[in-house]
Amino acid sequence: MSTTGVISDIAWGCDHCELPALAVDNIRACRVSVSDVGKLAHELTQIVVDTSWMAHLDKGARRAYEKTVAETAALLIDIFKAASLIPPSDIQEEFGELMVSMGAARALNQVFSHYEVPLAELWKPQAKQNEGFDFHTVCPAERVHFGEAKYSSQKSPHGAAISQISSFLEAEKHFRDRTHLEKLVPLKAIQNLDNEDFGVVAAFSINAANPDIVIKNAITKAKALAGTHKISQIYLVGVVYDA
Repeated sequence: MSTTGVISDIAWGCDHCELPALAVDNIRACRVSVSDVGKLAHELTQIVVDTSWMAHLDKGARRAYEKTVAETAALLIDIFKAASLIPPSDIQEEFGELMVSMGAARALNQVFSHYEVPLAELWKPQAKQNEGFDFHTVCPAERVHFGEAKYSSQKSPHGAAISQISSFLEAEKHFRDRTHLEKLVPLKAIQNLDNEDFGVVAAFSINAANPDIVIKNAITKAKALAGTHKISQIYLVGVVYDA
């Protein structure tokens, strides 16, 4: 399958590449190939301990987030540490889903120049009780993209990710995130969201001999999603782990 060239992400122990031959209408796709879980776990740890994103918030907003961030970060760090100590073949679902969500946000940044919003679990009200979208990015057109990540050690859960996105949109969970996002993204992105100009990201692990077939199947489901909901842009991110 034709790609735009592989972006080697040495620090993260993975490679990223866009799959332009699979692009159709408002759907774009890319693939992440993870080769070093230890490096990835280290970088994920660095992200959750970095609280610099709170520096620009007013005193009240910082106070509102500090406790949640501290509690959740501690839980996530334990997950990342455990993942770095076990054989790669024993990746657990909890770490796997974080690998997919945070890896997808990284890929969108590296391949499509998206701005990465701090991980949703860090600012949602309850530690490890994220009941909405897993991650968010902002594209160069200043649209907020709402991401859902699914991981499986045996299957390729693209259908589950896209189905979950549909359910969340029906429940308007993207609009429920607005109160938080207005503190975390540019004003123009919020204005676009208010005008129902936003995107979604379906991120999923791939367990298949030919990953591009999985992404093609995901595109078919993404077309159906676009026909059901008003979505400006859809990104599909398939994460392959080379054990």
